[in-house]
Amino acid sequence: MDLPFETGEGESGGERTLASTVLVVDDEPVVLDICARLLERDADLIVTLAASAEEALPLLEEQRFDVLVTDKNLPGMGGVELIAEARRLQPSLEAVMITGYASSESVVAAFAAGASDYILKPFDDLRVLRAKVRAALERQTTGIRVREQAREVAREAAALLASGLDAPEPAYETLEAELRAYEEAVRLGLQGRVAVVGSEETVTILRDAGFDAAELPPYAAELENADVVIVETGDPQWRTLAERLQRRPPDVLLLASPQADLGDLLEAITLRMDLVGFGSSRGANALPEKVRMLLLRRGVQRAQDRLASALVAFRKSIAATSR
Repeated sequence: MDLPFETGEGESGGERTLASTVLVVDDEPVVLDICARLLERDADLIVTLAASAEEALPLLEEQRFDVLVTDKNLPGMGGVELIAEARRLQPSLEAVMITGYASSESVVAAFAAGASDYILKPFDDLRVLRAKVRAALERQTTGIRVREQAREVAREAAALLASGLDAPEPAYETLEAELRAYEEAVRLGLQGRVAVVGSEETVTILRDAGFDAAELPPYAAELENADVVIVETGDPQWRTLAERLQRRPPDVLLLASPQADLGDLLEAITLRMDLVGFGSSRGANALPEKVRMLLLRRGVQRAQDRLASALVAFRKSIAATSR
């Protein structure tokens, strides 16, 4: 059976090393100097500097980076566009946006492009930059580890099935079915329950895109059973709802309205909410893809857990028949 991903060792984009690689892009030499001096204090960090997006792109095409730290306002191609292109070239890369002027729209644009964090300059506390880079590296390492575990489970299942070991038919059929379910979860990514708080238009957009979406009130108990909950900044109860669901199963996604202020969005980031859109028209374009990504991650995790359980049962059945 063909597996729905590469099974070679490591990630694409070059061989991994023990050191972590950080690319810093800024057109101000003093900022590049500060970032380099600060980050290079850590012996396990290799820092590369670029003064523009045009200078950074060839580097991203030629070598692997773990974290991209880029200014928003660059000469030529801007930081938001650079993050989007960098994530296309290296999907596992983490990106952090820095800027001297923050606005609601710039925060949403950065996250929509693939940034995972946001820093204001001048840096009041230089330790913040280092802490943000370290947090990005931790997220990146966790993501790679999860993908490698998924690959290993699927490789083992495929190898056991191909070897034709003498397992009871039910165990064999279960393992084969779960492997196919895993493959389907990776390729489709649409399964899951999506709950929308207070927006008929959002429900319509999602249903038109093929999602199982329902509008629910903010106090509904069913929200905790959803896979993804979408709430808009225009809803006065969005903070209360986000806090309630923070340690619950659903992913909570915030659809920013044009009236959202910077404080709202930074608070949403603190609450670990995903941000998408800015205003109804842009949100309508970005929302389905974001929901698809969240459901894909959840679906793959569930399928991986079932596949791992089927592997355990398969091994036990082989051991039982060999005695």
